[in-house]
Amino acid sequence: MISLLAWAGTSAGYAQAGFDADAESKIVAMEHVWAQAYTIKDPKALAAILDDGFVCVTSEGKVLSKAEVLADVRTYTALQILTESMLVHLHGDTAIVSGIFRTKGVEHGKPYTRRERFVDTWIYKNGQWVSVTTMVSFAGD
Repeated sequence: MISLLAWAGTSAGYAQAGFDADAESKIVAMEHVWAQAYTIKDPKALAAILDDGFVCVTSEGKVLSKAEVLADVRTYTALQILTESMLVHLHGDTAIVSGIFRTKGVEHGKPYTRRERFVDTWIYKNGQWVSVTTMVSFAGD
């Protein structure tokens, strides 16, 4: 009986560890899809990874719905978005991603570079990871 419990605990531990590693890599890949969708102005790609109830708090303090974010992606001025760092913290069917990204673009004819921090919340829903909220703040240079 004890060896059966030890075996069950070990296999469950391996299954969970495998799920965690797989989930982390999928979430990191979707974070990159997010950045690429903004760079190439692709709301369809972004829509696929955002939950219908998605909420974004921008670095200016605005609160945007999924529909507003998808409209914003069409007019975004970034030419390049580079992730400097990203950490994924898994908590069951929820993942919190924190990181820093640098955006380069042209706005009103003038080039800009911004460095921002983000915190994204993802949930595992209906067999896939979807982003339910993001918060962005200026990180300085």
